[in-house]
Amino acid sequence: MTPDAPRTEESPRFVWTVLAIYTAFVSIVSAFHEPWKDETQTWRLAIDSDGLRALAHNARYEGHPLLFHVMLQALGHVSRSWWAAATLHVIIAAIGAWLVLRYAPFTRVQKVLLVFGYWMAYEYAVVVRPYGLGLMLAYAACIAWTAQRRRTGWAALLLVLLANTTAMGTLLAMTLAFGFAVDWGWPDEGRPRPSRRALLGGGFAALVATIVVLYAVSVQMKPPADAAYQGQPRAAAGLSKWDLAQIPTTELRALVPVVRVSSGVVQWHRWYLLPESSPALAALLLASLAALALGCIMASRRRVALVVFVAGTTGYLLFFGFVFPGAGHHHGYIFAVWILSAWLAWGEPASRWLPALQRMSEHFERERSRILTLSLVLPVLATVEVAAGDLAGTFADARHVADVIRSHGLADVTVVTAARSEGQAVAAFLDRPVLYPLEGKRRTFVVWGGPSTSRKMMRAVDSTVTQLLTRECEVVVLSSPARDVPRSVAIRSKALYTTPGVPMSDDRYRVWLAKAPPSPRCPTGG
Repeated sequence: MTPDAPRTEESPRFVWTVLAIYTAFVSIVSAFHEPWKDETQTWRLAIDSDGLRALAHNARYEGHPLLFHVMLQALGHVSRSWWAAATLHVIIAAIGAWLVLRYAPFTRVQKVLLVFGYWMAYEYAVVVRPYGLGLMLAYAACIAWTAQRRRTGWAALLLVLLANTTAMGTLLAMTLAFGFAVDWGWPDEGRPRPSRRALLGGGFAALVATIVVLYAVSVQMKPPADAAYQGQPRAAAGLSKWDLAQIPTTELRALVPVVRVSSGVVQWHRWYLLPESSPALAALLLASLAALALGCIMASRRRVALVVFVAGTTGYLLFFGFVFPGAGHHHGYIFAVWILSAWLAWGEPASRWLPALQRMSEHFERERSRILTLSLVLPVLATVEVAAGDLAGTFADARHVADVIRSHGLADVTVVTAARSEGQAVAAFLDRPVLYPLEGKRRTFVVWGGPSTSRKMMRAVDSTVTQLLTRECEVVVLSSPARDVPRSVAIRSKALYTTPGVPMSDDRYRVWLAKAPPSPRCPTGG
């Protein structure tokens, strides 16, 4: 489909053939993918919370709205298996791919490259978190807005749902809402211009609705007073020139999500384009500014697309630069802005600009599609790289650690965890709580309270194990090579297992078995 061609229905054979290949690929990689601690935290928090009120209470430290958690909790009434959660996420990813293949105003080559790119085929498909749901809802909102008979109500509902997926989804929903508002109040040719009365009434209603939605979302995301992270903005005075120069380079890493490989292990989220010297930073900064310029050229076909691209990209870059640095799964929403801007740019006939700008826009008409196509190639290579690493190696090690504990006949022995997030992931697959020594509570998920020093944690582990061995013969202690148990625990314990090598997620485990001294209660010392 060329940019000026009338939109036609995509061939069902093409849609279902590509979708079948995509779903098979994501399903196979998901079957071999060992869940990371973020994935198991969301899953167990949802299914181990008794009702919506308990879910809201338990998730208060997560920093996310609850839509995805609610979906998992509902699914938990059918099956508590991890495979149920993974299957749900594959379905969400497949729906997102179907929306692209069926409705996106792109060429077939562009559609195939997009759905098999890193963000749609791995990060937001295989790794089970709410971000894929947000991307799917954003696609659906664009479809509703660019339909020949605009579905304003559906677009608004989809944006509300998008805002309730993640903090990144909230920012994306605000960006799309702003773009849609500009497109409604200042429409291109072919769309009726609203009256002044409709502008005032509709604008007021939209403002009230936005305030209500943002208030509801902020209530869900607001951290408790004792949370380790309160969302404080970084002071501009505290940022170095290096920090400021790095801000635009996040755009380039979102477009080129290629990661490093060390000793044959793919290093997930260790970006190849992360600058390590001043010359490298200068080169990446220039390349990032060029990418931003190309994005503006691509989006300038339509006014709404340019508004979404400029507002969304600027907003995310400032957010990551001054509020929350984020990680790869957050930065991927910059790529989402790139795609959604292109979607809106070709979703309807081109805007009419002032004569000089119109000539410039027409000059770039043929180049826009090439810009989009080229931007979709490297993410496919990243998919091959990371998916191959997941299939050939180990992404995480929690499920295997749970198997190690069972194989030693310790499935019913109290498990103490020195590393909270890693211990949670093991508890998820043991299907039983582990004991968090600082809190003195047994849970299958982590409650992210205030920060604690390593020394304080080690004292708590030592005290907890000592107390447990006065009434139990054996205690399993989970740690990591980087944050191991104190010497006082190690000298009375036996190391049963240490994660060999370094998994893609960089999370390594160590399993200790602490035994009570020989006594009538424990004749063989456990």
